[in-house]
Amino acid sequence: MGYRVVQWTTGHVGREAAKAILRHPQLELIGCYAWSKEKEGRDVGELCGIESTGICATHDVDALLALQPDCVCYTPNQVDPSELARLLAAGVNVACSYFVNGRTLGDEARAKLAAAASSGNASLFGAGIFPGFANFIAAMMATASSNFQKIRFLESVDLSQYDAIANYTNLGWAEDPDEKWREINRMVLGQYAECVDVMADMLRIPLREVSFDYEPAVTPEERTIKGFTMPQGSIAGQKCTWRGMVGDLPVIELEVVWNAGKGLEPEWPVAHGYTMEVHGNPNIHTRVRFSPSQEQIDSGRIADLANPVTAMPVVNAIPSVCDAAAGIRTYADLPLITGYYTGDQTGN
Repeated sequence: MGYRVVQWTTGHVGREAAKAILRHPQLELIGCYAWSKEKEGRDVGELCGIESTGICATHDVDALLALQPDCVCYTPNQVDPSELARLLAAGVNVACSYFVNGRTLGDEARAKLAAAASSGNASLFGAGIFPGFANFIAAMMATASSNFQKIRFLESVDLSQYDAIANYTNLGWAEDPDEKWREINRMVLGQYAECVDVMADMLRIPLREVSFDYEPAVTPEERTIKGFTMPQGSIAGQKCTWRGMVGDLPVIELEVVWNAGKGLEPEWPVAHGYTMEVHGNPNIHTRVRFSPSQEQIDSGRIADLANPVTAMPVVNAIPSVCDAAAGIRTYADLPLITGYYTGDQTGN
């Protein structure tokens, strides 16, 4: 049929990925990895809320590798370099969410991934909406400007409708402000720095370094969102900025603002999406916003729109990833990746 694909996990993003693979005319879903015991042996259709597929999820990695997939669509909550290396060394290409170029995993882990890809003659590519696709679009905007001097990219989001807002405890939310959260955020969010790397590679910008700034926002009163309580005076928002420096000049600037509702101190403007600016001749201003589908509105889960926009850049990259030269690949290496019209009007 086409490229043989194993879906790795069926969490929020993985379910959308699996459904997209089943629709894609160039892809064939042949297996699925079950992260939890509860999903072992269950049909992928059941796990994804669609009709039966005849494909059951399994925790047996050897059994999945025996299927001889061309690619694994890898969408767990966190990247496991050991898992990735095992897949690559087995000759399986990997299209991955929550991965950009692996620099912030450390030199040793990245070298192991590169060696595994080389030995298995396989490629590893990371996407998602941001980090991933959105910053690729920001770099593309500069192709229409002569002698551009700076690219500024802003993500600003109000997370008060996000069901998994409690996940931000690892960044210090609901805790007292402390200088330690600066380094924790720099490490945990390292993939955003990697986005600056890729943009620089795409545009041939000779970066000296990628700097990082962090500022927390606190709530003046106790607030509870989706069952997650943030005490008075605790962190309930943040602004992180990565700057790609050429000499002493910031040529690429990525700023990420996340707020748990209004009324924080300080309170930064939130545009609910991405704002991209190219300073050159001419200046270029691009605005990207997302709105829920009717299905998401009807379900009452409008925040779910984050799941398909994370999954689809990964799924749509699979053919190009399978055809790419072995190694760690980014948007700077691959040909233009586009969507594929399926004619499916059901929204499943």
